[in-house]
Amino acid sequence: MRIFYLLFSLFIFCGLLNAQTVKIEYSGDPLPDKDRRDIEQFISHEVNFYMQFGLPDTLTLQLHVFEDRKEALKYLESINISLPFKANGVYSPKLQKAFILGREKGRERSLAIIYHELSHHFVREILGKFPPSWLNEGLSEYFEHCKVTKKGLRHTFTEYEQGRIRTMYMLGEVDLPTFLNSGHGKFMKRQATDEQYSYILAHALVTFWIETVPRDILKSLIASLQNKNDSSTVSERIDRVYLGGFPQFEKDFEAAYK
Repeated sequence: MRIFYLLFSLFIFCGLLNAQTVKIEYSGDPLPDKDRRDIEQFISHEVNFYMQFGLPDTLTLQLHVFEDRKEALKYLESINISLPFKANGVYSPKLQKAFILGREKGRERSLAIIYHELSHHFVREILGKFPPSWLNEGLSEYFEHCKVTKKGLRHTFTEYEQGRIRTMYMLGEVDLPTFLNSGHGKFMKRQATDEQYSYILAHALVTFWIETVPRDILKSLIASLQNKNDSSTVSERIDRVYLGGFPQFEKDFEAAYK
């Protein structure tokens, strides 16, 4: 099991974050006070991470929680939000709102889903309406697999995920240029039909960028993705910012997981 700590200073939540005006608006079924405190403490870490990439100073996060999945699906259908597969949560870019589709799997699991869905809001704030799917979902998976400790955020890339990545390489299934450059439709189709291929590979890629690659290189990649006048593919952008270019990136990523 691979564990990594992200050390960030904590903001103090009093409805708002100090030095960063971030408000969470809760709706739906009520959350216990302890859950709200844990969410706000965790979000302070997420905000601190995303701030380095130009997160706006003022943000409002909307979170709608359902205790019962059937009620959630009924409500989403009434507002024309469809799910591409059996998701536990969904973020609506149009409404800028995260929905948690039931808490039947327990408190810890539902909190992890909340962290995942709210991360989508931060990604869109720094990269716009159409961020690369691997980065958008990979960052959400990364924070979903984090817990707050006295040392900061502790991230875990599970043994199952590590084994899945090794199997992908063993079977010759990893084509990084195609995966990184693919659109949302192809990303989600592969996720739905191939044993969580897309989410696990995206999680592995983001873990590599955060935990192995120097932070200034990650910042350079994000800055390149923020440049809407640049029509380069993701792999071409990585080739420009990564030491040794894209071929070296592929070698380093494979070595990290094989």
